[in-house]
Amino acid sequence: MIGFSTKIKLQKKFLQQSIGSILTVSRKTNDGSLDEDDFRKIRLYGSAIPAMLGETFCTLTGKNMSDKERLAMTCLGAITGLFDDFFDKKNMPESRIRLLIDNKIEAIPENSNEQLFMRLNRMAYENCTNKDEFSMNFSNVFEGQVQSKRQLSRDIENSDIKDIILYKGGVSMLLYSCALSENLSVAEKKIIFKLGSIGQLENDIFDVYKDFREGIKTLVTEETKISNLRETYSGLIAEIFQLVRETSHSQQNQQKFLRILTLVLCRGYVCLDFYKKTEKLTNGVFKVSAYSKKDLICDMERPSSVFRLLHYAAKMQY
Repeated sequence: MIGFSTKIKLQKKFLQQSIGSILTVSRKTNDGSLDEDDFRKIRLYGSAIPAMLGETFCTLTGKNMSDKERLAMTCLGAITGLFDDFFDKKNMPESRIRLLIDNKIEAIPENSNEQLFMRLNRMAYENCTNKDEFSMNFSNVFEGQVQSKRQLSRDIENSDIKDIILYKGGVSMLLYSCALSENLSVAEKKIIFKLGSIGQLENDIFDVYKDFREGIKTLVTEETKISNLRETYSGLIAEIFQLVRETSHSQQNQQKFLRILTLVLCRGYVCLDFYKKTEKLTNGVFKVSAYSKKDLICDMERPSSVFRLLHYAAKMQY
């Protein structure tokens, strides 16, 4: 089985061949509305999402991605950072963002940033087989971003935070899956939604220091007992595993798929173990405001972290 590093390398080559010239022109004609971080995220997500989500899901179905599917997912990955920044960095009016994602003729780009987003968004749309589902899922992603603004509120309840992050992550993953031409079953859509949900939670687990500094409330910033967070995380993993076993795909493909997921999702357990130790600094109560950056940054490249990851992966039951 081809490893992640090889898949990423092949996808980077595909990205360069497919949209590299578009990015080059955008650099040359840039009016200042695009910066190096934008181009970095375009290449990062445009490479990682097809190589990880697309390839991994194809492991379950036993089918390879076509060039058309790969192009659609590459473009969707490439616009991820630009879309997020419409809300997080540029604070654009929601009506303007809505117009840009709807691929409407009357949407005229006002700068290089919008022009690049619209071109890649159009390419993704044109290469997706089910265009109605693409539009519906992008609309849901938009709504998820709008709802996530509530995470800046001082009075938001933990139950609402949970609903927001699980929905936001789930619908984002469903949008990416629109690149696949095969009609997904209800069970497969549930798997993809749950993967997006737990992916968002895992990101929040690793980003607790950044989120706290920016005033963003997540299940992690608000939690006082890491064991509670671990229970939520484990519950989502168990749901995904059960849904995979209920599909009609061969047991061999199911096991390959779950084996890959395990190496990704067990990273969350390693980080939670790290926070469990941090929790001891404050008498067994997790209190983000009391810790230094060092206490909240889990280094996954440390040999001890890699060992823990492999330990957890080996214990998982497929």
